[in-house]
Amino acid sequence: MFKSNGSYSPSEEKPVQKGADHDEEKALFLNKNEKEDPPPYPGDYSSYPMTDVKVDFSGHPNGVANGGLSPMSPVEGKLLNDDDSDDTSSADSDKNTRHTWGRKTEYVLSMIGYCVGLGNVWRFPYVCIRNGGGAFLIPFFICLTLCGLPLYLMEVALGQFVNLSPLHVFNICPLFKGIGISMNALCIICSWYYTMILAWSLIYLVYSCMSPLPWTRCDGWWNTENCVTPQMRKEALQNASLAGGNLTDLVGYGLNATVLLNGNDTFSNSTLIGNVTRKTIGASEEFWLRNVLQLSDSLADIGTIPWQSGVALLVASIIVFMCIVKGVKTVGKVVYVTATLPYLLLTAFLIKGATLPGAGEGVLYYLTPDFNKLLSMQTWVEASLQVFYSLGPCWGGLITMASYNKFSNNCMRDAIILTFVCEGTSVFAGFAIFTVLGHMSYNLGVPIANFSNTGPGLAFVVYPEAISYLPVPQLWGVMFFIMLFTLGLDSQFVMCEVTLTTVNDLWPKIRLGSRQLIFKSCYLLALFLISLPYAAKGGMYLFQLVDWYFAAFAIVANGLFELIAVHWIYGSERFMDDIKLMIGYKPHYILVIFWRFITPLVLLTVIVTALMAYDPPVFQDYIYSSTEVFFGWLLANVSFAPVPLFAIFLMVRTPGSFLQRLKKCLTPNKQWEPSVVALREQYHRDNQHKTICPNPFPCVSRQS
Repeated sequence: MFKSNGSYSPSEEKPVQKGADHDEEKALFLNKNEKEDPPPYPGDYSSYPMTDVKVDFSGHPNGVANGGLSPMSPVEGKLLNDDDSDDTSSADSDKNTRHTWGRKTEYVLSMIGYCVGLGNVWRFPYVCIRNGGGAFLIPFFICLTLCGLPLYLMEVALGQFVNLSPLHVFNICPLFKGIGISMNALCIICSWYYTMILAWSLIYLVYSCMSPLPWTRCDGWWNTENCVTPQMRKEALQNASLAGGNLTDLVGYGLNATVLLNGNDTFSNSTLIGNVTRKTIGASEEFWLRNVLQLSDSLADIGTIPWQSGVALLVASIIVFMCIVKGVKTVGKVVYVTATLPYLLLTAFLIKGATLPGAGEGVLYYLTPDFNKLLSMQTWVEASLQVFYSLGPCWGGLITMASYNKFSNNCMRDAIILTFVCEGTSVFAGFAIFTVLGHMSYNLGVPIANFSNTGPGLAFVVYPEAISYLPVPQLWGVMFFIMLFTLGLDSQFVMCEVTLTTVNDLWPKIRLGSRQLIFKSCYLLALFLISLPYAAKGGMYLFQLVDWYFAAFAIVANGLFELIAVHWIYGSERFMDDIKLMIGYKPHYILVIFWRFITPLVLLTVIVTALMAYDPPVFQDYIYSSTEVFFGWLLANVSFAPVPLFAIFLMVRTPGSFLQRLKKCLTPNKQWEPSVVALREQYHRDNQHKTICPNPFPCVSRQS
């Protein structure tokens, strides 16, 4: 059992004064040849005099300064190696220092920007509509408490403790280091197509400045004879109401909408003469499919790249590059705008929407629960998946952002506040969205349940048409697509930062001079080039296929294996003590119950249920071929494959009998250590006799 090693008085050690010379700080905290051993770390780290300590990460990816403790693995440019060191000149020391957040506000806004993304706007309303409206909020907040919060706290604590990338934090249990590789793979794949969403937002942003809005017209070069404008819809519904007809399918936003026409195939302003049916398509959908996408017939017919899509993709890539060019230094400044602007715009939408006819019905639909849905397992599974989509655990972003925190930051308090702030944003956004959808429902005279679309279809078809019913629609269009762009931008540069941080921690010399700029330029250029197929005429088919499969089960599976590695093998008590070392107290014991039993059970249920119900994607009645579906499942397995493959590789490479190899691969190596150099020697000394999972069941002691 892990205990603190006695009391400690800050007066026993001379504190470092603010403004002290950098060499004096290094001599006190980073010099291997000090005559006196560093003082033992206290159980309450907050009492330790660490004012204005600058931790130098030069010469080693885990931040050990020259002459400091040498960890076992990984070393520069390698995932596995024996003890090694890499001397770096003092002239390069400052340049090779790992950055931290300039202010706590930057970290908070970055986390909010990462967690509050497109899933809060274009997925949350959809899952509410299909899962009983307000009834969905009940399983959503239950899953958030049982699953989201425990995972959130675990990941930010892991990143903050070692101040390293998602790859390196799994030195806590090297056998599961493949989880870090999987997280990087997931972020690369997601970044691969996420830039295209930003590009579409920019295209709509430009078109929003036009009058009339182009998605409200049927006289453009992209329109067909089957086009129906919002005004034509409204008139047809009024006529159908007079004639006793039922045209609620008119706004189904698919190609199967049916309207009743007179014999001349035109809308009548009085009565309907004869019943003639034909397929129609809304003006907003035609604009999306035939102007923005210029959709081809199939994935095999990928086609050329429309100029507007190519330019928008390039502009979006340049903006992302400018946001991450100096790492957290620029990210921390950008989020002051990108993380706060969506809240201002959502508030404006809510205030305006609340004044419109039909807004009350939209809010009532949003809040009125259908408790029969709570009896469906699918509702609970979708609630759990929504937590993963909108909160962002198990992607690596939480670990990466927390790795730039100060060691003594209160990650427990941050996790509780940020979890409910971020997911509360989904609920808040729901009010803003449903007031506008309620107004659209009022104008068209159809139930809100008819607007059951998700993803790009909701963001670029339903919402633009809903905006067209607002006064001064150009203003609201500009505001909406700026909001959509900033929501996606925050998530995109965090996902890019996951990969960039991992590479920087593996090869810290990349941080030197112009190497960082060159490396990031090459990375973003490569990301732009491989994203070009999404901008092509058949790119939407590829987009839907990748979006459907790439995270089919890998994210949830990563979360499950994270919990096994940290709380069943490393031990919850040891992890709680690591948190205590940072914040001065242990989290409540109830979290141990969540980490070890409840959250893994929820994740396992989600994986099994989701895989059993997984069907191939369908887009615009296009059925994907068996080869394309195989590619999708291949992509799903590629993102998770590093977990078992790296475990096998490590077991084969490690010498000894099978049990000896297994024990060594499950035991934390020396790189699992506090990011503060002064604490490391004592930390390793206190942990050298501890075994993995010291209490087989429940593998945790309640002693302090």
